[in-house]
Amino acid sequence: MLAQENFLVRKTMKRTIFMCINLVLADPYPVMLEGLTHVFENTPDFAVKACVTNGDAAMKALLEHEPHILVMDLSLSQKSGLAVLEEIRAQNLKTHPVVFTGAPIGEVMRALDLDVPGLVSKEKSKQVLIRCIKSVHQGGQWLDRDLTVKTMSLLLEQKKKNEHASHLLTPREMTVARMVTEGWPNKKIASKLFISEGTAKLHLHHIYQKLNCPGRMSLQRYMQSNGLV
Repeated sequence: MLAQENFLVRKTMKRTIFMCINLVLADPYPVMLEGLTHVFENTPDFAVKACVTNGDAAMKALLEHEPHILVMDLSLSQKSGLAVLEEIRAQNLKTHPVVFTGAPIGEVMRALDLDVPGLVSKEKSKQVLIRCIKSVHQGGQWLDRDLTVKTMSLLLEQKKKNEHASHLLTPREMTVARMVTEGWPNKKIASKLFISEGTAKLHLHHIYQKLNCPGRMSLQRYMQSNGLV
């Protein structure tokens, strides 16, 4: 009987250890970080190993504590959230990142490109975040439906704008527009394309007219925001 009881105790202990999900929390806003810490310290099966406010500290915490899950905002300083995701992948760390963010859709789109396994909007409840973390911890993927729908809509919109620009500009004009976006002056563009500086300026004039851009800065913003670089 005693042996059986000891077996049950060991089995229970193993299950408890397995179920405990170790977390590192990273958010640039102390109030949000304090709120998240309170939530997980008072929720069964979670253990908060570190709370940090920037990307550099997040990476140090990951290497020190090797948590199961990193709950992070994308809007981190010193090392951005996207840079942290890239480093986790580059170092092949075992920690699974869960993005809990209110960042712009463009950044969310880049996080999806990095195959982030968990994504939750800060507009969602703590219960949704907890379900996401548990799903990711079990090897699943949890992507906020609202954020992914917005991301897909943005991708479709950008695709339409790209097609629109590619129809409006000639191949040579597209080349000039990309070189301008990269910061090339007219003289260097002319030299690279074996044309006169006057011809380069004429191409640029036509580009401004076709894309309704009043100047170089406006053209750069247009090209960057529409993924044409």
